[in-house]
Amino acid sequence: MRPESLLFKTAKGQDEMAKRAVLHSRVLRNVLLLVDGKRDVQTLRELMQAISAPEDALEQLLALELIAAPAAPEPPPAASVEEAADTFLHDDDELPSELALDSTQTQSARVSSSADFSRLYEQINGLVSRQLGMIKAYTLQLKIEQCHTADQLLALLPEIKAALAAKHGEAKAIDLLRQLGQ
Repeated sequence: MRPESLLFKTAKGQDEMAKRAVLHSRVLRNVLLLVDGKRDVQTLRELMQAISAPEDALEQLLALELIAAPAAPEPPPAASVEEAADTFLHDDDELPSELALDSTQTQSARVSSSADFSRLYEQINGLVSRQLGMIKAYTLQLKIEQCHTADQLLALLPEIKAALAAKHGEAKAIDLLRQLGQ
């Protein structure tokens, strides 16, 4: 594993967090907790030393398929990102016209590179954690954590919008989502 590789929990790893079926070692569970899709291998190894975890803890979790490193994602076709953004942001009957985005193509281009994917991932995750209650935020954050492409993140926007609208109202939800591309 390269020190700069980001690791994330797999669906099996997230299931393990809920059910505690595979890991019997508290230390390995703590290492699994540290893996959040934002920390690179080097940072995780430093944190592992602080909690006296075995040096091969990440390898053990990888072997159990509880964590993984994302494969270098192929850039999504520009049209699919544009279509997803366009469908979500312009095809919504409840979207007031004065809140419609001016430049869908500009925003789609911004999420096409992996660096921008990381930034969008952080923005969406931050929005959810700041604006929603703990239980709803946790549920959505688990889904966000499973995303590895801009398309996958964009596919979650309707669900995030619905949760934001339920808590803050439709207009504020739309305003909060519009701020993601800024």
